[in-house]
Amino acid sequence: MKTRKTRRWSIVVLTLMMCLTIWGKGNEMEKDQRIIQATDLVNLPEPVQRFMEYSQVVGTPFIQKARIKQTGLFKMDIDKPWAPFTAEQEYDIPSASFVWKVNMKMAPFIRVTGSDRLENGIAHMRIKLLGFIPVVNAKGPEMDQGAMTRYLSEIIWFPQAFLDKHITWEAIDSSSAKATLTIKNKSVEGVFHFDETGRFTEFTCDRYFIKGDEKLFLPWSTPVYEYGQRQGLQLATKGKAIWDHPDGEYTYIDVEVTEVEYE
Repeated sequence: MKTRKTRRWSIVVLTLMMCLTIWGKGNEMEKDQRIIQATDLVNLPEPVQRFMEYSQVVGTPFIQKARIKQTGLFKMDIDKPWAPFTAEQEYDIPSASFVWKVNMKMAPFIRVTGSDRLENGIAHMRIKLLGFIPVVNAKGPEMDQGAMTRYLSEIIWFPQAFLDKHITWEAIDSSSAKATLTIKNKSVEGVFHFDETGRFTEFTCDRYFIKGDEKLFLPWSTPVYEYGQRQGLQLATKGKAIWDHPDGEYTYIDVEVTEVEYE
């Protein structure tokens, strides 16, 4: 009799454990697949709410990763010619990090490859001529600031990250809001600008311009000039990045986002 009771209790305990495991996995799945609701936007500044609504992000899942493909033109210096490039970039939203890989045609039979990386608030840029001759291997606090600022400006391509814990918002007026990105003990900030319909128009901030030993803290902006649908969202698809340099305005990239993928 005692043995039967023991077996019966063993079966009950085992069944209970199995139910708890299944319930836990279900909860995990629900958390991973949680849908962005209109109520998630209520603490955002009003122009940012308009942007989120225009982007049609409400009703879509929160994401962990974003991957984009780019094509466009890049200028290595103010007086240099434009060079065509293609690039792929992967973002990890929970850690606010990215890896950007680029392939650029500088001249017939001359290509430059490179990567720009941000991980745990630390940046590292590598550029190689012909794929194996190192020409840039840059690190340091100014690089960290620049890469963090870049990540912040590029969340327009995965607006789910406007709700991420790394980013805090401050209202400015009806067409702009300041965002602060914090990774560990480092922070950067910039201003997002929007039109009356909610479309993002430009990101502005001060960012380090680095050329050799020259390190200048300069105004930097990323105006966009075309929108389109990517992954079911209305996103900026074409834009530029511009330095307000003492030697004159320096537009160094004209980029198109051709593909977007979320996970």
